[in-house]
Amino acid sequence: MSGSWIQDLIEDNQAVETPTSWIYWSAVFVISSAAANAYTLRTIKGNYLYYPNLYIMLLGESGLGKGFPVNLAKRLLQEADITRVIAGRSSIQAIIKEGSTSRSRDGKPIIVDSRMAIVNGELSSAIIGDPQALEILTDLFDRSYHDKGWVNLLKGDGAEKLKDPYVTCLFGSSPAHFYNSIPHHNIEGGYIARNLIVYEEKRSKDVDLLDSEEESIEEDKFTNYIIPKYIPHLVKIGASKARLYPNESARKLYNTWRREWRATQKQYNDKTGFINRVPDHALKVAMCICLARYDNVGVIIESDIREAITQVTNLVYASQKSAEGGGLDPMAAQTKKVVDYLIMATDNQMARKDLLIRGYGDYDSTTLDKIIDTLMEMKWIKRQKIGIGVNTDWLIILAGEPKESYERFKEQNDRRN
Repeated sequence: MSGSWIQDLIEDNQAVETPTSWIYWSAVFVISSAAANAYTLRTIKGNYLYYPNLYIMLLGESGLGKGFPVNLAKRLLQEADITRVIAGRSSIQAIIKEGSTSRSRDGKPIIVDSRMAIVNGELSSAIIGDPQALEILTDLFDRSYHDKGWVNLLKGDGAEKLKDPYVTCLFGSSPAHFYNSIPHHNIEGGYIARNLIVYEEKRSKDVDLLDSEEESIEEDKFTNYIIPKYIPHLVKIGASKARLYPNESARKLYNTWRREWRATQKQYNDKTGFINRVPDHALKVAMCICLARYDNVGVIIESDIREAITQVTNLVYASQKSAEGGGLDPMAAQTKKVVDYLIMATDNQMARKDLLIRGYGDYDSTTLDKIIDTLMEMKWIKRQKIGIGVNTDWLIILAGEPKESYERFKEQNDRRN
């Protein structure tokens, strides 16, 4: 049977307004979670071991439809019953305790390793306040370094050991909650570098919410159609085990691209560390794409690599964007809004008074002038005087790295579409 589980799932959910990229990456997350500890890839003469675990974040304003793909992913994994699914509001300590306990399943082998899929439509409520939570998730991401287990030992508590910890994460977040939820040191200290951030600014389409009488369907599509069609492949992945390897054409494509990427990556002003990890992310995603093929026999083919490279490199702009508003500066969030307004403006320029109107409730005239002065010092904007007399104003023009990053993002999207 040829074809892809991921592409079929996208096709069967084309009627919704949710951005297609969010459905795609939620599907990749499901495959990544189903794989658990059963699939690996050895590289560089056996010195490095890759597992296909991924951390994915859907980033966009509230109301664009993050909840649909996140809930779809959660329900698919719960129905397949092949990993622990941690949904809702949790503490990192409760998550560790859950992962350290063997999990029984009706009529199925007990889950004895520490596989966990953490999924929540809003990052800010996924893991309740603990300054160490993101540091722990950062550490657990590197699965190959924990073959002897991972131990949580706190004063006054007994030791909790995670056996072969395999953790995947799927979170949704709005920009406002994102910057409130992730401290600056986690943005530039490794956590964001390990995330695939999928940023969208608009819905994929506008459709009528209410169906006509002829189109109306009373039955639950998930129960009656999605489960029988999509659960068997997930169960098959969860019940198998294989050492993945690339065929010759896939190997040549990846190695050539990786060398080129390393040679040109300095063009990106990256504060997160994501750019350095792009080749690793692409390899992990290629493993998931391989496992999503119905005819997969453990061989990563050239099209798996090509798709993974395209999808991961399309996320570069989103990763850079995630670092723009997360600094220690108390005006960081307002500064990001000003830059965003300029990015979306015609010819990337706006009059100062228009920026003030757009930012009503977020910043006042004094704060805006401070932001403009700072951005000018950074050479991110230019300004020129317009009008005369009482109508004198400043035209603020985006320049420098934000403009260049956005143009690269648009070029990538144009090529993809």
